Amino acid sequence: MNRTLSNEEAFLYGKVVNAAYSMFKRDPNVLQPEPAADDIPDPYELVAWIVMSDFMLNDETPKFYGIVVRHREQRHNFIMGIRGTEGLREWLDDVMVRLVPFSAADAGRVAYGFDRIYSTLTVYRRHAGSDGTFAPKKAMESESARERMAGTFAKQLEQLTDTLEEPGMAAVKPEDAPRRSFAVAGHSLGAALATLYVMENKERKRINITTCCTLASPRVGNTDFARMFDRLPLDSWRIVNKQDLVPDLPLYVPILFDYEHVQTVYEFSSSGMVKWNPVCWHSIATYLHWLDKNYKLETNCVP
Repeated sequence: MNRTLSNEEAFLYGKVVNAAYSMFKRDPNVLQPEPAADDIPDPYELVAWIVMSDFMLNDETPKFYGIVVRHREQRHNFIMGIRGTEGLREWLDDVMVRLVPFSAADAGRVAYGFDRIYSTLTVYRRHAGSDGTFAPKKAMESESARERMAGTFAKQLEQLTDTLEEPGMAAVKPEDAPRRSFAVAGHSLGAALATLYVMENKERKRINITTCCTLASPRVGNTDFARMFDRLPLDSWRIVNKQDLVPDLPLYVPILFDYEHVQTVYEFSSSGMVKWNPVCWHSIATYLHWLDKNYKLETNCVP
């Protein structure tokens, strides 16, 4: 496939990731937050939440991390967006860079921290009302309205799409699965997790991942991992700000840590665009502003 980067399309995926950030920041303690009116870009609607657990400092408290949205008319068209790191504990998870075999697929070796976090990802389905529309959860709504999927992350997303089939339609058979079109996107740590999902899905082939769009992605795995990823039949857009420090991590150390980035990289420079500040270089708003100049930068990053 290998389509050249479409800024307009990548901006759409970035907005889905940014929606996860916005929903999390309003109340970090809510695991299945409802979106504000302008969070989810049209014509998509929220159909599921993604939750994960940290593992450092003996604290495995679940946190809301991402969303799955579906096109209102093209009902087999999905976008998954996963936010990046927020807070010290999550950064500590990220720096666990010892290379280990990827636990979810035969796909080379990956950073221990990323693999450990990936193994905790949990999908909760958002149920629609009797009229087929999605409305905010009521305070005393039953547990079934936030149904938890089971299995590995890829299996959970397959289960989610099965349960979202329209009334009267049978679940998609394995040979028909490619009609489920997924674009996966993430920023920072979320980019690493999105990349890992693509690799798990390659083993199962139940969902057609058309595009992997990452913003500020760190290196995820070793040379074998990167080469296997690069052979997959999908569009891979790895967008990188040259000033951003995160894409240079984990460090490549010959023999010890043979980390390698996946393709295909699309670089830009934020020099003169934002303040000379590592936080501004890494901000998702900086990336979104580069994709669409009408998108506003973070106020504290405007030069």
